[in-house]
Amino acid sequence: MKIGIIGAGPRGLSMLERILRNKQTNQSLQIFLFDVIGPGGRVWRIDQSTDLLMNSVSQQVTLFTDDTLSTGGAISPGPNLYQWAKKEGISFVKQQSLKNQDFFLAEMAQLGKNEHATRCLYGLYQQWFFMELQKEYLDKITFVHSLVNGVSQADSGFELKTEDTAFFMDQIVLASGHWENELMNEELAFADYAQQHDLFYQPPSNPADVSVADIPANEPIFLRGLGLAFFDYIGLLTVGRGGYFEEQEHRLTYHPSGKEPIIYAGSRRGVPYYPRGKNQKQGGAMARLKLLTTKNLKKWQAKGQLTGETFFYLFKKEVELFYYQKTIEEQQLAIDPFEFERAFLLKSSEECLVDYPQLEPYIWSWERLEHPLSTFSDDFEKGVRSFLAWQINEAEKGNDTGAFSSTLDAIKDWREPIREAIAWDIFSVEEYREQLWSWFTPLNAFLTIGPPLRRSKELAALIDAGIFHIAAPPFEIKQARGSFWIETEEKPLESRYLLEARLPINSVSYSKNPIIQSLRKNGLIRPYQKTEDAEHYFSGAIDVNKANQVISANGKVIPNFYCYGIPVEGVDWLTAAVARPYTDAWNLRQADLIARHLLTNQKK
Repeated sequence: MKIGIIGAGPRGLSMLERILRNKQTNQSLQIFLFDVIGPGGRVWRIDQSTDLLMNSVSQQVTLFTDDTLSTGGAISPGPNLYQWAKKEGISFVKQQSLKNQDFFLAEMAQLGKNEHATRCLYGLYQQWFFMELQKEYLDKITFVHSLVNGVSQADSGFELKTEDTAFFMDQIVLASGHWENELMNEELAFADYAQQHDLFYQPPSNPADVSVADIPANEPIFLRGLGLAFFDYIGLLTVGRGGYFEEQEHRLTYHPSGKEPIIYAGSRRGVPYYPRGKNQKQGGAMARLKLLTTKNLKKWQAKGQLTGETFFYLFKKEVELFYYQKTIEEQQLAIDPFEFERAFLLKSSEECLVDYPQLEPYIWSWERLEHPLSTFSDDFEKGVRSFLAWQINEAEKGNDTGAFSSTLDAIKDWREPIREAIAWDIFSVEEYREQLWSWFTPLNAFLTIGPPLRRSKELAALIDAGIFHIAAPPFEIKQARGSFWIETEEKPLESRYLLEARLPINSVSYSKNPIIQSLRKNGLIRPYQKTEDAEHYFSGAIDVNKANQVISANGKVIPNFYCYGIPVEGVDWLTAAVARPYTDAWNLRQADLIARHLLTNQKK
């Protein structure tokens, strides 16, 4: 059987490993792994800027399975990123002909288990992972260093076309990553305006792929977005131009090179993502659920008591209970945490807190979390700088001892109940659209998918140095007099440079990825649609069934075509997360289930 895996990033490599580990001794397999960049793919390529960091700490990154794997597949343990950097990675890097060899050796020597590695170091880890598999299964693996630009059905399999070769596969797995989209609406208008007036407009893209070298020093530029991509630009536009940070009295000071532009950034929410709390968790330690356990969820589901509305009510209750118990611990309040838990679970939050006035200064407010500007004074710049200082201070307390930081980390730990709720289809169309994707998903990103704490400290230093400015929302970009314009509290500002500081959205219909375009043209994929009576919700995801088998344009399952990861974001949820050791990682479970399902599909 010939199997084609398209995409050699973490998910493609995990799929390769899971197929090889789970195959039966009598199964004849030949696996072709396609990626134009190489093992690790585009996002983790080793030649990108060394200023770009992962947002997971090095001990919480792995490609290996362990004893917590619950899906029944073969277990194959191995080093996490930190362990690899301290042992196998050193000899591996010395054996490679790498342009940045000295940098990588220095990074590995200095890397702490609770620190954030560069993205290119994770790319090297993936290359090593692939090469170890290749040594063990030399006759089973063929790496095709090309872009797949066409897929069509042929006989009982598929024809995959690269620029100069056609490959025939019995089964295929699509595991590609983020890709740019065709410009639409406002983005198209900005691009046309920029072309007419010789301006610079950067549509949504991975900042690692954006050339910022031609932006002149001291030139005002606009960055739209305050999430992870925004924090990537911090390094590219400052340290990447020769400036440096210095720690003085427990805070960072920025020393400019004089080559930096002046950055004005903003977003609809108006404040930067929360930084990751200082990691204090070891191994697979995760916050324990009290309400949304799998046992409880199954019981409520069986009784027909689980809806999207009740689920998120319980989720909020879970979060608040955890926060208040951590607050009791952090503030050393004279409250019995077990007695408080019983009372909190029996009453509404408001009714319970009346009996605990000691907690009044520490009330958890979803409204303030969603709309932090409601706490600002009239001076927005002063307010946002104070808010950033508060974020940093809370993150410094740690994700086990700091009540607020621990709670954000607990929300990150509690992704499994959300995925279970999606898999059980408990959401109505309206709940799916409004509660899951419009409310919770962006709020979850704001709270839990933020930058390393170091980046927030750097942003604070850059604001103090006058290099970065956070502009008040809604941060609307106007076109006038041959320039881009924004309104600030002081005066209107113009710029010739506008960068969208965000990744492209997932879109089957508008993706510029040639393989997605080919699959759509040939009727092999369709966008996911959730339907209920006369109500519909369309996401940009490739539609797949519960086994991650692709559903064609005519609504039929293609049994030997699988897809998982980024292309199905909108059917699955939060697909870009890296696998964390000793946690029964969801993406490793998925890869294992798909691999074993695929192997049973082998043609006789």
